[in-house]
Amino acid sequence: MELREKEILTILQKKKHISNKELCEILHCSISSLRRSLIILEEKNIVTRVRGGVMLSQFPNLEYSHSFREETNVIEKKKIISIAKDFVGPGQCIFLDSSSTVQQLIPFITQVPNLVIITNSLKTATLLSESNNESFKIFITGGEINMNSSSVIPSSNDSIYSSFYYDLAFFSCRGLNEDGIYEASFNQATIKKEMMSRAKQKVLLADNTKFDSTHFFKISNFSDYDTIITNKEPNDTYIDLIEKSGSEIIYPA
Repeated sequence: MELREKEILTILQKKKHISNKELCEILHCSISSLRRSLIILEEKNIVTRVRGGVMLSQFPNLEYSHSFREETNVIEKKKIISIAKDFVGPGQCIFLDSSSTVQQLIPFITQVPNLVIITNSLKTATLLSESNNESFKIFITGGEINMNSSSVIPSSNDSIYSSFYYDLAFFSCRGLNEDGIYEASFNQATIKKEMMSRAKQKVLLADNTKFDSTHFFKISNFSDYDTIITNKEPNDTYIDLIEKSGSEIIYPA
């Protein structure tokens, strides 16, 4: 690792998230020089570049804010959604988790008639309610609001939590490795496990930065999903693992 990359990591160990401008000032370097170093670190899954800045990736138990996640890996998410949207059809009952990736589905979902939609996301529920699609029936789980992630942590006594079975459920995750799929939060992992048990068809949306990323709370195995959609072809190890598990792996051609 080059000296500048080590200096960046030293700064991020203290700041966690910093703007490119501030990094350039501290390191006395140009933005183009900084960008080259950040690309190298991002390819190693050590940092994540966001609009105008960078954050340290290696915090397996930290649940980042929803507004922050909305700005990360937008291009990758749109590639995933270009495939995932075709899974939604009229008359389905679907579950949407509170991830920013799944939220990208909303502009396409609002064009589909007669959907029953359940979500634990405040943002998703609001966007759906503003869609003017009067054929929708929209439900949100009741419980504690997670101020950081803008999601609702349902109570086991909530009737919405326990009353629905889904034709289709979309999930994202915090990371995955060869042993399975993970979340940063115990509550999020618990919700997703429960909703997966109630869905006929389960679809995982995970961009390439989620691969080779281990976190504290395991949600599931590859075999628990019918389909896994990502933005580019994974390495042969993951393709082999996913296909042998009985799941389908899809990515843009």
